[in-house]
Amino acid sequence: MRNISVPIHVDRLRSLADRFDHLRSELANTAPLTGTEGLRQLTQHLRTSHELTIEALTRLTAIDGSQVTQMTGALSALDCLAQTVQHSGHVSDSLTLAIADNVYEGTSWDPAIDTDVIGRGLRHMDARKAIAAHFNDATDSLAICAEGCRAVANHLTDAFPVPEQAQAHAAANTMTASRIPAAVDLAAPARTRR
Repeated sequence: MRNISVPIHVDRLRSLADRFDHLRSELANTAPLTGTEGLRQLTQHLRTSHELTIEALTRLTAIDGSQVTQMTGALSALDCLAQTVQHSGHVSDSLTLAIADNVYEGTSWDPAIDTDVIGRGLRHMDARKAIAAHFNDATDSLAICAEGCRAVANHLTDAFPVPEQAQAHAAANTMTASRIPAAVDLAAPARTRR
């Protein structure tokens, strides 16, 4: 069994929850684009979604097999994180479906429609509606992901409370460490020229 720093993982889970919320807000408040601009927009969202899924999987992997598994409710916490990974994957699925529903200017499905300005406009309007629906599905999953991360972080905080004295000591060490230049090795003996 590995020993991990629970407060660090709590902070990382809370930060991950904030990142899930940020992407959810971004998708909820962004008008979907189509065509080449739409592909750029979707590519960025999909890249972020994959990064969040990897981070959620990293949190699950770090906690599994650690002393955290000995706490009451450990299996529920691990299951919650596993479901967070699953829902994060659903976000990526929704975004890849949006990519499939996008209208690509360079792809001519029907020459008659492509030369018709009204037909092109209707295709783009239909694509925007489909992409917006996929964004809505993704925001639902993102809300679940954020809540899952916060639930596990709160459970860890309750199961492994950090005494106030240890918190004050850690804060003092952080302040001291930030004043010492990184290149200085205080443990090394001073060298003199001969």
